[in-house]
Amino acid sequence: RTGVQEVRDRLGIEPAQMRDYLALIGDAIDNVAKVPGIGPKTAANLIREFGSIETMLDRLSDIKKPKIRETLSIHQASLRRAKELVTFKTDLHLEVEIEDLVRAPLHDDQTRELFAELEFFKLLQEMPKPPTTVLKVAPLILDTADRLKAFVAAATKAEQVSIVPAFEGSPHAARMLGLGLAIGEGETFYLPLGQQELEFIPQLNAETVQTILGPLLRDARVAKNGHNLKSLALMLSAHQMPMHGVMRDVELLSYLLNPSRREHALADLARERLRNELPVNPMMASSRRKGGGDNGFGIEEAAVYFASAASAVHLMVDSLWSDLEAAGLLRLAQDIELPLTPILVAMEQKGIRLDVQRLQEISKKVDLECEKQLAKIYQMVGHPFNVGSNPQLAEVFYQELKLPILKRGKTGPSTDSEVLEKLAELHPLPKAITEYRQLSKLKNTYLDALPQLVLKDGRLHTCFNQAAAATGRLSSTDPNLQNIPIRSEIGREIREAFIADPGCLIISADYSQIELRILAHVAEDAALIDAFLNDQDVHTRTAAEVFGVPLESVTGDQRRAAKAVNFGIAYGLSPHGLSIRLRISNEEAKSIIDRYFDRYSGIKRYLEETVELARKMGYVETLFGRRRYFPDLLSKNRNVSQAAERAAINMPIQGTAADLIKLAMIQVDSQLKVNGLKAEMLLQVHDELLFEASEGEAAQVVTIARDCMSKVTTLKVPLKIDVGMGVNWAAAD
Repeated sequence: RTGVQEVRDRLGIEPAQMRDYLALIGDAIDNVAKVPGIGPKTAANLIREFGSIETMLDRLSDIKKPKIRETLSIHQASLRRAKELVTFKTDLHLEVEIEDLVRAPLHDDQTRELFAELEFFKLLQEMPKPPTTVLKVAPLILDTADRLKAFVAAATKAEQVSIVPAFEGSPHAARMLGLGLAIGEGETFYLPLGQQELEFIPQLNAETVQTILGPLLRDARVAKNGHNLKSLALMLSAHQMPMHGVMRDVELLSYLLNPSRREHALADLARERLRNELPVNPMMASSRRKGGGDNGFGIEEAAVYFASAASAVHLMVDSLWSDLEAAGLLRLAQDIELPLTPILVAMEQKGIRLDVQRLQEISKKVDLECEKQLAKIYQMVGHPFNVGSNPQLAEVFYQELKLPILKRGKTGPSTDSEVLEKLAELHPLPKAITEYRQLSKLKNTYLDALPQLVLKDGRLHTCFNQAAAATGRLSSTDPNLQNIPIRSEIGREIREAFIADPGCLIISADYSQIELRILAHVAEDAALIDAFLNDQDVHTRTAAEVFGVPLESVTGDQRRAAKAVNFGIAYGLSPHGLSIRLRISNEEAKSIIDRYFDRYSGIKRYLEETVELARKMGYVETLFGRRRYFPDLLSKNRNVSQAAERAAINMPIQGTAADLIKLAMIQVDSQLKVNGLKAEMLLQVHDELLFEASEGEAAQVVTIARDCMSKVTTLKVPLKIDVGMGVNWAAAD
């Protein structure tokens, strides 16, 4: 509670003067601007001296500091307005007394439940943690062969084991320190694997661990539970202990239940689902101490945390499984996500070969182009400046060139890509800046960065994230190989540096217009279905329908407009968005969209029904049952609710495309094995799969890929696959 005396003690002013104080320092939450250069201390001093801002403004000449006097003189109008904005209405009838509004103590259990539901993880961490909620076990340390054998026997009998690894580094080059293990409630263990120890404790050598533990990990009858099992499988495989059988990943299961959530950390899941806190992770604590790594903690300390983490996995996995079944998501887990994990493990292990020398050659070429582009920019402006500085760029645009300010951000006039695209219609500089930014980004993101990430085998090993994108799409990180531009010349040159081994070929199999085909299916639009059934150029057909001209008379601009609408409509394309893409007026863009919906009425009906269903159910689904919730549809903020509508429209389409390619990956992988081929899947990039095969197997791989991908499901329109092959990625596209 903050009362009269508390205000006096803290600020040295009276409660009645709080309006004057807030008018000076501003209120960011209510978007009330502060007076520049006036901080809380100066504001309090001014109020103590003058009593109110009205008196202060009437006596500006009495303010001793010239800078403050000048600032207040300039901002008189905004300061008076700010006081109006922070002033409460005092003439309203209230049914409560002021004492009724005194803050009461929190109900901890209910508050934790609410914060967990709303994903207020920062607030959860700040709440007091009752000691009884810490999940802390007393594990048996597996430091002898007999103890490890007894554990393996017990896990085999239980037909499941929960595993949480202690490791340093990335999964592709990790140093394994130990394994936290659990096979039942209270049955927890810790297996040290070369962890440093301040006091000597015996540890089994690698060969003994592989001999005893390896068969359990390979036993397909024993389910493996964990958190981020893909990373665990990578590390175990590097220690010659591949993992087989059903892998129940609590991170992945939680993701399927709520894909919009930012992350599914084990500590957060334990807090929410078990009402337990995990002990402090000794590796995180030691990294803050001098020396880092595992130098600052011992085996017993590690054993408590990692065995507790394994116990949390064990206690959660069945309830997560039951929740998936209740939500109708179990088949999605069993048929798509869980079988995909070992395939991704193999893809990450294999990696893709990179021609570092070729990238370096391209980098030098781009350096020269960047220099030429900068010289061109400086010539346009008449002097050099920092092109990467938004404030300097804004000064050039809006003060020197007097270009119109189209949008403002928190720090001033915007210079983002949308603004540059509009300004390019008025002056050549914005286009030159855009081209320079694209070159610079390619150089920094790929040309200079990728060679640093090549491992000793000469290959890049990206990480595929299953539990990241809300639509179900896989994402690629460390490095991200999904954003290399396809249509630019330099993007193609970068893809030329992704090469096959000698005697092998890169094979690309890519779904053609997959999202449009899914849209035709779910919208049941006769015109769009007919275009695909007759294998017509769907953009030309759309242009002919929308602009009322014969197919052979469609112009390039008309086809371009139709293509923008076709690809944008599933993302809730607005007239404003189309006007920006095509550089036309809002009225013309609206006319094109209206004519599109007149001709493709099934699509319009689908968009409207999808939003209506999402509002009613709170979620939408893909053809395979993947679900995404949209609480923001009920937001009173129109911008927020409209963004949720666009995402709800897109989710069934993009999500179904994600499901299709994942199913295709599973089926292609199976057929490669059934046919005894050595060819391997390397990458998944949006709707494209990349393989490496010997020249002798290449034709068979093409047949398998095309057959599996085209028959992975049956839609009202055919699935078309574009396949190519070559000595590098670009040649295969």
